[in-house]
Amino acid sequence: MESTKLKESLLKIAEGVEPETTLEDIYKQLAYLSDIEESEEQEARGEVVTQEEVEKMLNKF
Repeated sequence: MESTKLKESLLKIAEGVEPETTLEDIYKQLAYLSDIEESEEQEARGEVVTQEEVEKMLNKF
């Protein structure tokens, strides 16, 4: 995650922190945002699999 996006993500998460929020909750949110970013980058590179392709793969098992 590039530093600008990381900073934006951290600020977004910080805005939602409640008294009962744990450090684990924050880690999970940051990991979720990182996964979304990675998925978007994969899509931009054309590294996607259609639903039909996934179903074909699953039927082979």
